[in-house]
Amino acid sequence: MGTRPIRATSSRFLLSAPRWEDAQAVSWPQVAVAGRSNVGKSSLVNFLLGRRSLARTSSTPGRTQALNFFLVDERFVLVDLPGYGYARAPPAAVRTWNTRTREYVERAAALRAVVLLLDIRRDPSAQDRTFARWVREAGRPLIPTVTKADKVSRGRRADRLRAIGAGLGVAPGQLLVTSSRTGEGRRELWERVSERVAPVAPRLPVVAIDGPSGAGKSTVARLLAERLGWNHVDTGAMYRSIGLKADRVGVALDDDEGLERLCRDTTLDVRRGADGEARVLLDGEDVTEAIREHRVSGLASRVSARRPVREAMVRYQRQLGESAPAVLEGRDIGTVVFPDALLKVFLTAADEERARRRTAELASRGQEARYEDVLADIRARDCQDSSREHAPLRPADDARVVDTTGLPVARVVEELAELVRGALGGVPGAAS
Repeated sequence: MGTRPIRATSSRFLLSAPRWEDAQAVSWPQVAVAGRSNVGKSSLVNFLLGRRSLARTSSTPGRTQALNFFLVDERFVLVDLPGYGYARAPPAAVRTWNTRTREYVERAAALRAVVLLLDIRRDPSAQDRTFARWVREAGRPLIPTVTKADKVSRGRRADRLRAIGAGLGVAPGQLLVTSSRTGEGRRELWERVSERVAPVAPRLPVVAIDGPSGAGKSTVARLLAERLGWNHVDTGAMYRSIGLKADRVGVALDDDEGLERLCRDTTLDVRRGADGEARVLLDGEDVTEAIREHRVSGLASRVSARRPVREAMVRYQRQLGESAPAVLEGRDIGTVVFPDALLKVFLTAADEERARRRTAELASRGQEARYEDVLADIRARDCQDSSREHAPLRPADDARVVDTTGLPVARVVEELAELVRGALGGVPGAAS
């Protein structure tokens, strides 16, 4: 057995973003490092990145006030938050950047923990205390880290830690003590960060089925869930419902603030009808048939590309997936919603095959559609879904890709049931 690494082995700069919304979408978990100016943040960030030196953000115009994103070991993103209370900044600028930092802490779905740096020679400032409160209110784990431990004598350290702990409302023993000069506490900090970004497996088994429109996801997922006796969650129906509501109430499909309010004020529910089929309720209204209209596909594709909608839906999908064993279908279940699913499958099929299936489905619902138009729409949606910035359509690295072209549905379901049986270790009856 090899020894556990005590720092990063590779890292690379991704981007600087004035606001958290401007950051490129990444599926990796994130850990943020925060602290007021002159607290030793650059040195600690260098350590976590595994670099001997990194251009100080203050030396690059504009980066002092930006969120800087670094990919570490190809497994998590370290976010260097702008130093609050930075020297000689106008009060209005401080307020602006504090607001944006708070928005990141509250709204970044991938944020796993916040490392808050505090100088051992100073009591926590009002801004330190306020920032810690923001983190706690957002439900984020706080890792309070005292820096520059070598700057005070051993005899004074206990008093200083008691004062800092009292200022933050934590016991002195919860404070991690570090020093860049002696290396004290650095290994422990790396281990705490590593624990926070370790993959979190769903508490109950989840099968993630992704793929483009018309690949057979809905039918296969429903039948597989029935075969397993698990819940079936059609995440596409959620985006269709949001797109339908936005269209009804007149919220522009590129209005992120309006869409965020709409999601916050919307109630979605999926219930089993008297016929045993799943019914989708939007604010109490049964919209199961309405969301299957051909035009709603385009609405769903457009709203699903908007970050506030995806964040709201991902939270809801995770709740459903963690409430009982489930088969979830969509476009980013295996890459974003449940990256540690028991089994990940990416269903695909030839464009022409998918267009024929979709045309037949619409005809069965009494909706007229020309095959040529459906084929063009499918190709356009494929392009939009695979090129969008946030959670693009793609197979997870460890997904089983299944081409359903020309295959009977029963055969596909049987193949997936066998894969589930294998993933569960051949548990008797698990996929019977």
